[in-house]
Formats: sequence, structure tokens, C-alpha cells
Amino acid sequence: MLGLLALVAAVYATGLGGGFVFDDYPNIVHNTRLQVHWDSGWRAWLAAAFSSNSSILQRPLASLSFALNIAAAGLDPGWMKLTNIAIHMLNTCLVFGLARRLLAVIDKPDASRHDRIALWVAAIWALNPINLTAVLFVVQRMESLSHTFVFLGLCLYLDGRQQLIAQGKGWTRLLAGLIGCTIVGLTAKESALLLPLYALCIEWALLRFRGLNGQRDWRLWAAYMLVLVLPGLFGLAWLLPSLPVDEHFPGRDFGLIERLMTEARVLMSYLRWTLLPDLGQLSLYHDDYLVSRGLLAPASTLLSLLIIAALLVAAVLLRRRWPLAALGIVWFFCAHLLTATVVPLELVYEHRNYFSSFALFLVLGVPLQFATGRIGQRNGAWAIALLLVVLYGSLATLRAREWSNPLLHSMTEAARHPASPRATYGLAWDLVVLSDYSPESPYLKPALAALERAMQVDGATPLPAATAIIAASRSGLPANPHWWDNLQDRLRDTPPGPQPRSALASLVNCSLQHHCNLPAPEMRAMFAAALSHGRDPEVLSIQGNYALNTLGDPSLAAQLWEEAARLAPNVAEYQITLARLYFASGQPERAHASIEELRRMGKLGQNELLARELEQLGEQAAAFPQPNRH
Repeated sequence: MLGLLALVAAVYATGLGGGFVFDDYPNIVHNTRLQVHWDSGWRAWLAAAFSSNSSILQRPLASLSFALNIAAAGLDPGWMKLTNIAIHMLNTCLVFGLARRLLAVIDKPDASRHDRIALWVAAIWALNPINLTAVLFVVQRMESLSHTFVFLGLCLYLDGRQQLIAQGKGWTRLLAGLIGCTIVGLTAKESALLLPLYALCIEWALLRFRGLNGQRDWRLWAAYMLVLVLPGLFGLAWLLPSLPVDEHFPGRDFGLIERLMTEARVLMSYLRWTLLPDLGQLSLYHDDYLVSRGLLAPASTLLSLLIIAALLVAAVLLRRRWPLAALGIVWFFCAHLLTATVVPLELVYEHRNYFSSFALFLVLGVPLQFATGRIGQRNGAWAIALLLVVLYGSLATLRAREWSNPLLHSMTEAARHPASPRATYGLAWDLVVLSDYSPESPYLKPALAALERAMQVDGATPLPAATAIIAASRSGLPANPHWWDNLQDRLRDTPPGPQPRSALASLVNCSLQHHCNLPAPEMRAMFAAALSHGRDPEVLSIQGNYALNTLGDPSLAAQLWEEAARLAPNVAEYQITLARLYFASGQPERAHASIEELRRMGKLGQNELLARELEQLGEQAAAFPQPNRH
């Protein structure tokens, strides 16, 4: 086991030199609340823990871990990746322990063989290239840390169940795993919601709800009714009525039926990428994945649905003779229930396979267990098994090397996915960074050419055009009028989301920092295009910033921010901005109302420090009134 952990560390350490990518920026780099110090006080740490807008639960444990990294080593991606590697190594130990327990349930006599097979399952899981994004993609610590408690919870559950069968007790461990680990895992990411379902699958395939003396234990049925069935029905009742049936999801180019058909193909892609990893297909970005518009468009849609049906039937048929294989098959599909069904998430991400890949390798452990139990087949079986470890480890090392350098990574992604809006823009952006906006830089011309290519990709976001405008303005070159047209067209075509908002914010920030001289008519037209889909609060907030600090119009800014706060009453930043504006414009009563609203949002006191800072700002404004201050 120590040898395996050393190998895992060596493989992933290859990628420590890379930087932040994609969702790392809004969640970590640009999240100023995470930038706390050891002496910042508990309120600042609480604010950091609840600073994420990634979900309604805010994932405080994951955010707190990022804040700890920043307090210890600053905003250094290398140290954050090193922490992720440590979590992945811990999970490798837990996977070994879980596989060992599962093998013991079905085949008690040979404990030493269980250890070897469990170690092999842990090795090919830990070294499989598809799990790399859950480790070296910094923000996906949310996924790996959540699964620390999923794996731990299943281990505790199995220990408790074995005690229940042998001695009639064990409920403390059982419930600690089933409920306690689910709750703690949810503070890292919602993936932990599936832990009770995984445990129910263990009952279905292996334990059959047996208690002392092999009798069915009704208390287990009651426990699952309380922790799984009733919450599941409540969640469906809340979610299903809001799902559009005959139209696209907001901000997506697919509807419910199209999503379900496409995800059938996605699951088959995951299956192939996990068992037969191909570095030419594995990628951070899969936003160019073809949406299924019908059962035969493409034809692989129907084929994928048939394969899924066949695998589920196989799981039922294998349940009695090969229960571990049946468990692995149903676990694979259960692991994707949140991300591959009706929730309108993006279609494809590799880190979603962090648990399902373990399920598949559990299935592979069944023939290995069978072959190594026969004297004539034992050596050959272990030789093939070790070759698979070497293959996966070698491919993971090569992939980690791609992540070791930002430009190498972006070039690789763009070469593999020339039709991906994110991959093509990522390469262009890295070239812009290397140019440092210098007109003499040899990278500037290739950067602008790469941005032009990124603008033409089908499904391109407004980011390439916005970045081209900024790069030209900062380097003293004229902006091509076509870029403004492209930007406005993309904003009209793309509903407000992270990329359009980022494009707007980057242009406004460049103007505020006096790096860019941007024409006001084009900026107004840009905001009009972005708001053509409706009054998005974040777009209104960005426009308010522009109105106040560039146009010098505090009344328009107040109007826009007040509207944003009404539309998104739980976003603290809007109340902070309004309080500052009200103090600056001599309206302390309204400022204090915003501060009280800010306190109300932080039910655990996480906004108290911000509220006090704003009150101090108000005292300074009262002592030194500056009515014209913006």
C-alpha cells in the first residue's frame, strides 16, 4: 500500500507546475473572501467557508480548505494541487478498504487474496487517467473531498452491517456512515447525496437486508425510507414541475428529451474512456460534444440506450452468481443519476467518474478473483492485471505532464478539440498572457489570430471578441469593428451565464483601470445585447459599476444595483455595493438598511465582519462628508 501511494504521488506530482484553469478563476482566484490570514478572526474564516456561489449549499468544507491553502501558501496553484494529491492518496486508502470489505462479504475464506485484489482495484482506480481532472483541476477538490466521505461512509456502513449480522448490534457505525458521512460530504459537494443509494445497492446485491440469524431486519427498511426514499420523493416533487418538456433549458441548446438521449451516449463514452483510456479523447473540455436530436441522430444514441438496457438486465441476472459484478454495474449508473438525468447541468465532465470508475474496476475484480483462484491461471492473470496498472499509470503520467505547463496544456486541448469554444479560447488567452499586451511581443499577433479563430467556432462565447478588444486597446492597436459586432451578436445569442458575464466584467474592469479607452456607444450596445434575454442581476451589477465609475452617473448606478438586489435578494455583494454607494451619496439610512439586510443573509454570522467594516466606512463618511465622491 505504501508503494502504491508513493507511485500515485509520483505520477500526479508531474502536473504540479501547471496553473489555474477554467472554473478555478471564479471559484478561487477571483473569490476575495477566500483570501484570509491566520489572524483574520473567526468571522472572516466563516465568511470564507460560505463564500461559494456554486450551489445553494455553498460547499463550506471545500471552500474552507481553499482558504487554508491560501493562508498557508498564498494563491499558489502548486500547493493547492499538492493538497488535492494528498486527498486522492487518502481516497486510494479508502478505496482499498472498501474493496477489501466487499470482497470479504462474498468470499470469506481467503483474506490474503482479498488484500491483493483490493490493492489492484485501488491501484487501477487511483492511476486511471480519467480521474486526473478530479486531482489536478484545483476546484474539483470539491468532488474528491466529497468522495472521501462517500468512501468512508460505505466502509463504516459495511462494518456496522457485519456487526449487525454477527452480533445483532452495529447501528452506531451503520448510521454514522449512512447519515453522518452523507451530511459532512454534502459540505464539500452534492455528490455525497448518493451515498445512501450506494448503500442500498449493497443491500440489493450482497446483504439482502439480513440481520442476526439471517433474518430480514425491518429496521433497515425503515432507515432507508427515512434517509433515501422520502427525501428522494420530496426532491423529485420539487424538481420535476419546473422541468421544460417541449423547450430548451434556460441557457442550454438542448431540452429534457435531448439531454436524456445525449447522456446515454455520454455514459457509453465514460465507459470507454475509463476502461480503454485514449489521451486523444480525454480532455478538460467537452463542450463540443454532439447533442442527440433523435434516436438516430446520431445512430449511436439508440445503440447506447440498448447497451444501457442490456447492462441493467445483466446486473439483475448476475446478482446471484456474481453479486459483486452486479453491484459494480448498478453503481456505475447510480453514480451518474445527479449529473446525467434531468438536472440541466453541462453534458460532459470527466471528474463525474470519480466513483463510477471504481464501480467499473470492481466489476473487473470479479474475473481476476476467479482466475487467481485457479492454480493454472493464477500467474497469467496477475501478469495481465499488473500490465493494466502499468498502462494506466503510464497514460496518467503523460497526461499529468500535459498539465504541468499552462501553454502546453492549452495547446494540447485546442489540438484535440478544434471545434471546442473553450479549448480554442483557452489557447488564445494563454498567448495573450504571454504577450503582456506589448506591441513588440512575438506572441501578440498569434494571440489576435487565435482569438479570431475562436470567434468563428460554432457555439463560441463572447469571451474571444471581448479579449481581442482588450488586447488591441491595451497594446495601442485599433480594435476591429467586426469584434464589437461579434461580441454583441454572441451576447444576443447566448443567455447570461459565466462566460458572457466574464466578458462584460473584463471590458468594464479594463476601462476602470484606465488600461482601455472603450467607446461609450459600443459599451451601451453591449449591455443592451446582454439584457435582451431579460434582467439578469449580475449583468445589471456590472453595468452599474460601469455607470458609476466610467460614466459618472451615480443615480443610474443606484437604480441598476437596486434592481439587481431585488432580483437576487440573497447575494451579499449587491448589498455591500449599495451600502457603499448610499454612504458616498449622503444616504446613511438606506446604507444601514442594506447593512442589516447583509446581516440577515449571514445567518451564522459570516457577514458580520463585512457589516462592521461598512459601518466604519459610514462613520468616516459622516465625519468627512464628500457628496461628490463615487
